[in-house]
Amino acid sequence: MPPSAPYAGTPPGAPLSQRLSSENLAQRFPWAFLAMGAYAIGLLLLFVGGLVAVTAGVWPPSCLNSTSCGTGATLENVYYGIMVARLLLVLGLFGIATGAGLHLQFAHEPASGLTPETTRLYISRRRFERVLLVFTVLLLFVIVYWAAVTPT
Repeated sequence: MPPSAPYAGTPPGAPLSQRLSSENLAQRFPWAFLAMGAYAIGLLLLFVGGLVAVTAGVWPPSCLNSTSCGTGATLENVYYGIMVARLLLVLGLFGIATGAGLHLQFAHEPASGLTPETTRLYISRRRFERVLLVFTVLLLFVIVYWAAVTPT
Protein backbone atom coordinates (compact mmCIF):
# COMPACT_ATOMS: atom_id res chain seq x y z
CA MET A 1 0.00 0.00 0.00
CA PRO A 2 1.55 3.34 -0.98
CA PRO A 3 1.97 5.91 1.78
CA SER A 4 -0.74 8.52 2.03
CA ALA A 5 -0.08 12.07 1.02
CA PRO A 6 1.16 14.35 3.79
CA TYR A 7 -1.46 16.44 5.52
CA ALA A 8 -1.77 19.77 3.78
CA GLY A 9 -4.09 21.32 6.35
CA THR A 10 -7.44 22.94 5.92
CA PRO A 11 -7.72 26.28 4.20
CA PRO A 12 -7.80 29.27 6.56
CA GLY A 13 -11.43 30.13 5.80
CA ALA A 14 -12.74 26.56 6.09
CA PRO A 15 -15.88 26.09 8.18
CA LEU A 16 -15.62 24.41 11.57
CA SER A 17 -17.52 21.34 10.36
CA GLN A 18 -14.83 20.74 7.74
CA ARG A 19 -11.98 21.26 10.21
CA LEU A 20 -13.53 18.85 12.73
CA SER A 21 -14.57 16.19 10.22
CA SER A 22 -13.37 12.67 10.93
CA GLU A 23 -11.31 12.60 7.72
CA ASN A 24 -9.49 15.78 8.72
CA LEU A 25 -8.92 14.62 12.29
CA ALA A 26 -7.75 11.19 11.13
CA GLN A 27 -4.90 12.74 9.19
CA ARG A 28 -3.84 15.10 11.97
CA PHE A 29 -3.75 12.75 14.94
CA PRO A 30 -2.45 9.18 15.45
CA TRP A 31 -5.84 7.58 16.16
CA ALA A 32 -4.65 4.10 15.24
CA PHE A 33 -1.96 4.33 17.93
CA LEU A 34 -4.52 5.47 20.51
CA ALA A 35 -6.86 2.64 19.50
CA MET A 36 -4.11 0.05 19.94
CA GLY A 37 -3.20 1.62 23.28
CA ALA A 38 -6.84 1.38 24.38
CA TYR A 39 -6.88 -2.28 23.31
CA ALA A 40 -3.69 -2.99 25.24
CA ILE A 41 -4.89 -1.26 28.40
CA GLY A 42 -8.29 -2.94 28.12
CA LEU A 43 -6.79 -6.40 27.75
CA LEU A 44 -4.41 -5.76 30.64
CA LEU A 45 -7.33 -4.67 32.86
CA LEU A 46 -9.32 -7.76 31.83
CA PHE A 47 -6.36 -9.94 32.75
CA VAL A 48 -5.87 -8.26 36.13
CA GLY A 49 -9.63 -8.40 36.78
CA GLY A 50 -9.59 -12.11 36.02
CA LEU A 51 -6.68 -12.61 38.40
CA VAL A 52 -8.50 -10.71 41.14
CA ALA A 53 -11.66 -12.74 40.54
CA VAL A 54 -9.73 -16.00 40.76
CA THR A 55 -7.60 -15.11 43.77
CA ALA A 56 -9.54 -12.67 45.95
CA GLY A 57 -13.10 -13.42 44.88
CA VAL A 58 -13.17 -17.06 46.01
CA TRP A 59 -13.22 -18.82 49.33
CA PRO A 60 -9.72 -19.69 50.53
CA PRO A 61 -8.81 -23.38 50.74
CA SER A 62 -8.48 -23.16 54.51
CA CYS A 63 -12.27 -22.78 54.72
CA LEU A 64 -12.72 -26.49 54.00
CA ASN A 65 -11.53 -27.40 57.51
CA SER A 66 -12.95 -24.43 59.40
CA THR A 67 -16.44 -23.38 60.42
CA SER A 68 -15.56 -19.71 60.91
CA CYS A 69 -15.23 -18.84 57.22
CA GLY A 70 -18.87 -17.82 56.77
CA THR A 71 -18.50 -14.66 58.82
CA GLY A 72 -15.98 -11.97 59.53
CA ALA A 73 -12.97 -10.97 57.52
CA THR A 74 -13.04 -13.88 55.05
CA LEU A 75 -16.53 -13.09 53.82
CA GLU A 76 -15.65 -9.41 53.58
CA ASN A 77 -12.49 -10.18 51.59
CA VAL A 78 -14.46 -12.32 49.13
CA TYR A 79 -17.03 -9.54 48.62
CA TYR A 80 -14.31 -6.94 48.10
CA GLY A 81 -12.56 -9.24 45.63
CA ILE A 82 -15.77 -9.64 43.62
CA MET A 83 -16.35 -5.88 43.65
CA VAL A 84 -12.82 -5.07 42.49
CA ALA A 85 -12.96 -7.79 39.81
CA ARG A 86 -16.20 -6.35 38.43
CA LEU A 87 -14.70 -2.87 38.38
CA LEU A 88 -11.58 -4.04 36.54
CA LEU A 89 -13.60 -6.09 34.06
CA VAL A 90 -15.84 -3.12 33.27
CA LEU A 91 -12.84 -0.83 32.80
CA GLY A 92 -11.14 -3.41 30.58
CA LEU A 93 -14.23 -3.84 28.42
CA PHE A 94 -14.51 -0.08 28.16
CA GLY A 95 -10.91 0.09 26.92
CA ILE A 96 -11.56 -2.56 24.28
CA ALA A 97 -14.77 -0.84 23.17
CA THR A 98 -12.92 2.48 22.97
CA GLY A 99 -10.24 0.92 20.77
CA ALA A 100 -12.84 -0.61 18.47
CA GLY A 101 -14.76 2.65 18.28
CA LEU A 102 -11.65 4.63 17.44
CA HIS A 103 -10.76 2.19 14.69
CA LEU A 104 -14.28 2.40 13.27
CA GLN A 105 -14.48 6.18 13.45
CA PHE A 106 -11.06 7.17 12.16
CA ALA A 107 -10.02 4.34 9.84
CA HIS A 108 -8.72 5.45 6.48
CA GLU A 109 -10.76 4.38 3.49
CA PRO A 110 -8.88 2.03 1.17
CA ALA A 111 -7.35 3.61 -1.88
CA SER A 112 -8.86 2.83 -5.24
CA GLY A 113 -7.22 0.15 -7.34
CA LEU A 114 -6.48 -2.28 -4.51
CA THR A 115 -6.41 -6.00 -5.03
CA PRO A 116 -9.53 -7.96 -4.10
CA GLU A 117 -7.62 -9.63 -1.26
CA THR A 118 -6.68 -6.29 0.31
CA THR A 119 -10.25 -5.06 -0.02
CA ARG A 120 -11.54 -8.27 1.55
CA LEU A 121 -9.12 -7.85 4.47
CA TYR A 122 -10.26 -4.26 4.97
CA ILE A 123 -13.92 -5.22 4.96
CA SER A 124 -13.38 -8.17 7.31
CA ARG A 125 -11.44 -5.98 9.75
CA ARG A 126 -14.24 -3.40 9.77
CA ARG A 127 -16.78 -6.18 10.36
CA PHE A 128 -14.68 -7.55 13.23
CA GLU A 129 -14.45 -4.09 14.82
CA ARG A 130 -18.25 -3.72 14.68
CA VAL A 131 -18.83 -7.16 16.20
CA LEU A 132 -16.23 -6.48 18.91
CA LEU A 133 -17.83 -3.15 19.79
CA VAL A 134 -21.33 -4.66 20.05
CA PHE A 135 -20.03 -7.66 22.02
CA THR A 136 -18.16 -5.55 24.58
CA VAL A 137 -21.14 -3.23 25.08
CA LEU A 138 -23.39 -6.25 25.64
CA LEU A 139 -20.91 -7.68 28.14
CA LEU A 140 -20.85 -4.34 29.94
CA PHE A 141 -24.63 -4.47 30.26
CA VAL A 142 -24.45 -8.05 31.55
CA ILE A 143 -21.94 -7.07 34.23
CA VAL A 144 -23.98 -4.04 35.26
CA TYR A 145 -27.13 -6.19 35.45
CA TRP A 146 -25.24 -8.83 37.47
CA ALA A 147 -24.02 -6.14 39.86
CA ALA A 148 -27.53 -4.73 40.27
CA VAL A 149 -29.22 -8.11 40.87
CA THR A 150 -26.72 -9.70 43.26
CA PRO A 151 -25.75 -7.95 46.47
CA THR A 152 -22.11 -9.12 46.35
